[in-house]
Parts: sequence; C-alpha cells; structure tokens
Amino acid sequence: MGAWSKTIFDKLIRNLQLLLRILDDRKKLTIWLIISALVMYEIQKRIIFPLESLLNFEVTQHASMVYLPAGIIFLSFYLLRWWFLPVILISRMIISLQFSGLESWVEVIILNGCIALLYPLWLYLLNSAKWDVFGDKDQSQLTVTGSMIFALLISFSSGILSAIQQTLLGAVPMEQALQYTIHFVVGDTLGTGVVIFLFYKLLQLNIRTQNK
Repeated sequence: MGAWSKTIFDKLIRNLQLLLRILDDRKKLTIWLIISALVMYEIQKRIIFPLESLLNFEVTQHASMVYLPAGIIFLSFYLLRWWFLPVILISRMIISLQFSGLESWVEVIILNGCIALLYPLWLYLLNSAKWDVFGDKDQSQLTVTGSMIFALLISFSSGILSAIQQTLLGAVPMEQALQYTIHFVVGDTLGTGVVIFLFYKLLQLNIRTQNK
C-alpha cells in the first residue's frame, strides 16, 4: 500500500513538473489539464475512494474526502481563466455521465455549465470587494489561504447545485441533500488544497532552481 502511494505521489509530482514547462503553451496546457483531471478521477475511483471506504467514515457515503479532480479544475481556472472552460466542461461531462448515464446528458450539461460560471463569478465578486485573490494586480496577494477560501466558496456553491440536481434525479433523498452538500464540500476543498499545495511547492522549487 505504501509503494502504491509513493508511486502515485511521484507521478503527480512529475505531471506538475511537466505543467511548469508548458505553462506558456495554452493549447498543450489545456489538453494536459483535461487529461490530468480524467487521470485523477481514475486514481480517485480505483485507489483513493476504496481506501477511504475502509475507514467507514460517514462523510464517504456520497463523496470522497479528498477529491483531486476538483484541484485540477481549480488549477486550470487559475492558469487559464476563461480558457479553462474546455477543461471543466469536457472533464466534468465525462465524469458525470459515468454516474447519471447518457439519458441525463441535458441535465449534466446544464449543471456543469452553471458550475463553470461560478469560478469567474466568485472571482469578480472578490475582486470587486478589493481582494486580489489570485494576485493578478499584486503577486504578493497570491496566497494558499486566499486560494483555499476561494476554493471553499466554489465547493459550497457547486455542492448546492449538485445536491439540487441529485435530488431532482432521485439519486439523493430530499432529507439528505444538506448532508450530501457538506460531504461534497469537504472532498472538493481538501482535494483542491492538496493540488494547490503541491503546485505552490513546485513553483517555489522552480524559483530556487533558477536562482541557483
């Protein structure tokens, strides 16, 4: 089990190092992020979620405690802004259809479109409140804490939308909708935190390497 974890971690580090080398190539970056989100989902489904299920925590009944694809999508918005739309729409579409089936593709498209719009909406609202959360004007404003607060807002908003969709589809009973939302928020926020932390560490490592 330890060897598996180390292998996954090493692959994630190598992928993020590759990301640093293609940051200026928008097309390659978009493709890389879509593939990364789908790969993270497979890792999530086949390794992380089964391991979490062994712990028998209540939070894992509807969602993973650490959902890494959410972190990749967050990273795509940070790096691409509006150009992140292909990443979130394609990756979430493929992942969502595995749960709901092709018969719900219209609902899936509408939900994912709404969730995609949450990212620029929250960024606009925070910037309007004079908080340069991503350091677009002042790079010193870019912090892990700020990114995590933004991720929490996104997770909570998208969790509510997902709970509404799942309730309307009959997948989640009405009385469990709030619980489903909380589980969703936990998994997305922690998963985003892991990806953000690794990405920031790689940026720091890259800066130190260049300085040497």
